[in-house]
Amino acid sequence: VIIVFFLISLIYMKIDHKDSYQDFGEQFMIDNQIDGYWGSKILLKDIVSPFDLNLIKNKKVMEVGVGCGRITSNLITFQPEKVIGIEPSKAINIAKENINSNKVDLLNIKGEEINFENEFDYVFSLGVIHHIPNYEKVLNKIMTSLKPNGKFIIWVYAKEGNELYLLIFNNLRRITIILPDVILRLISKILAVLTYFYGFLCKFFPLPLKNYFNGLFSKLSFKHRAYTIFDKLNASYAKYFKKMEFKKLLEKSGFRVEKLEHRLGYSYTAICKKIGKV
Repeated sequence: VIIVFFLISLIYMKIDHKDSYQDFGEQFMIDNQIDGYWGSKILLKDIVSPFDLNLIKNKKVMEVGVGCGRITSNLITFQPEKVIGIEPSKAINIAKENINSNKVDLLNIKGEEINFENEFDYVFSLGVIHHIPNYEKVLNKIMTSLKPNGKFIIWVYAKEGNELYLLIFNNLRRITIILPDVILRLISKILAVLTYFYGFLCKFFPLPLKNYFNGLFSKLSFKHRAYTIFDKLNASYAKYFKKMEFKKLLEKSGFRVEKLEHRLGYSYTAICKKIGKV
């Protein structure tokens, strides 16, 4: 059990380094399939809960950090008027293949380069802001891009619930991010195998990340478990937010936080309304 715990813990580490979008761009050139639970509408609904995705019907929407297109491909099923997708990496080419809709325009720019004003009813950024070192500027750009009273739905890593992992393995990831991808992919697959045993134990014992395993990770296919482990070990930058730090950051950026959920004990989902900066 101790060995398994050690190996599983490698999934939850952070380090300040270069922008991570290049890492993810290279990853999604290979990990480009958006099938299964990982790419499902069910998972998207769970991530943004309690936000009702039916509200985006006939509205103008932007997603910041499209990646391989798994979120946007589900957003368009809720019949928005238009979706603008922001993706700075070469993964945008994969997203174009995965998203089949004339309602979607993809822009190959960084979040810091967003240049819309009072344009969107809703903006989504799910699992992205915590990988951007200059996240405050990106949040300011998002706030400006929203219409008055527009809504921003954001999902980020939480510090609460991940303290042990961050304490023990913060420095170990300095090694994993410099490993050749072929070796790191092999390690990710080995760890993915071990997660089945750890997930089984989580059903009966109060182990770390029990809620995460029972509520999400155990629903993933082997392929997407390996995807998830790889991007946790490979990302050059990851920020884990404390609850009040996250709330104050959003308020400083010009948002009123309407809902802030601690999701499965490892992340935060916030639903915000644009009020603008005073």
